[in-house]
Amino acid sequence: MEALEFRHELGRYLAGRVVGALSRALWSARLAPLHHVRLERPTPRRPGWVRLGVRLSGICGSDLNLVTARDSLYLEPEASYPFVPGHEIVAELDENDGGGRVAVWPVLGCRVREGPLCPACASGWDGLCEVRGDAWPGPGLEIGFNHETGGGWSEACLAHRSQLWPLPDAVSDGDALLLDPAAAAVAALLRTASSAGQRTLVIGGGTIGLLSALLHGALRQPGDCELLVRYRAQCDWAVARGLRAAVVRDEAEFRAWASDHGIASRKVTGYGHVFRGRFDRVVETGGTSQALRWAISAVRPRGCLVLATSPASLSGVDGTPLWYREITCRGIHQYGPVPRAGEPVHPYEILLPMLAEGSLRFRDFVTHVFPLGDYVKAFSTLVRRGDTGAIKVAFRPS
Repeated sequence: MEALEFRHELGRYLAGRVVGALSRALWSARLAPLHHVRLERPTPRRPGWVRLGVRLSGICGSDLNLVTARDSLYLEPEASYPFVPGHEIVAELDENDGGGRVAVWPVLGCRVREGPLCPACASGWDGLCEVRGDAWPGPGLEIGFNHETGGGWSEACLAHRSQLWPLPDAVSDGDALLLDPAAAAVAALLRTASSAGQRTLVIGGGTIGLLSALLHGALRQPGDCELLVRYRAQCDWAVARGLRAAVVRDEAEFRAWASDHGIASRKVTGYGHVFRGRFDRVVETGGTSQALRWAISAVRPRGCLVLATSPASLSGVDGTPLWYREITCRGIHQYGPVPRAGEPVHPYEILLPMLAEGSLRFRDFVTHVFPLGDYVKAFSTLVRRGDTGAIKVAFRPS
């Protein structure tokens, strides 16, 4: 079968990192340890496992950081090489397994290994599994980072039945593709929600950032929400859907935006500007040191800073405001329950009914779809999104 395979090739990885740091315009996926290959079609070898025919698979922010060598090596133990990436998956079950379209909850916890549940998995927090890697399929946070299961950037991969969510006919492939990143947005919003009205700022115009702003209204969160993005196309997309958004690309533009929002600042020689933020909650989805600095600057004293992603390096980020202003910092990893009406529920239990009834639509997030053989063009489109207008880029296997 046709697939893209990521290999543990340190030389290519470092070459891609160096070129990307020098010039994003010169970087190409040809430099990455990602290869267009032919592999044997995977065969389930354990009870409860099935083979999926991939219909659509997205490139998420963590995938992009992996291929461009901007990821953190802290997560190195959470993969088994070589692996086929792709954890945002819409697939078709074989007729022998019942057929039908499914979305995939990709995390590999105790349930997929069909052993005793660790305390984290027993409480629904599969993403914090305490014994991951002790049994087949071995190390790997999720499908798309595991050698045995494969991933969505291929014609077929493996999944456990407990990971499958049947899709109603009314939910398109494009809608279902966004379920995984939408779960991150739902977790960021609901796990940090307040009963009082919150003034919320979302920083980052990638998929999770746009979804966070969109779902703030769809989930009827109290208070208002604003969005800071880097590219004009992201801002136009948000404004066309009734969201409040602004383009902020550098420090001068951030200071001007902050001043317009009543956020006072003072320049300190040898340091830079010190801000007095006013937002009750800031959701940081940009995944850069710059975005994190802006998030810390915008949140009010004793407010909540939500990390829906994180930069691989905190270079240039001063943590003093977190201490001095008693800011609560909350990391969000989506693979666990979220509170709804006082009860912990799976994020898909919230999202799928809204998609099925038509009160929510994700399909217009998908701006570009490529065959696997065009992976170099796919990554060029995403890396140069300021010119291409890309939001969600996906692969459709042949």
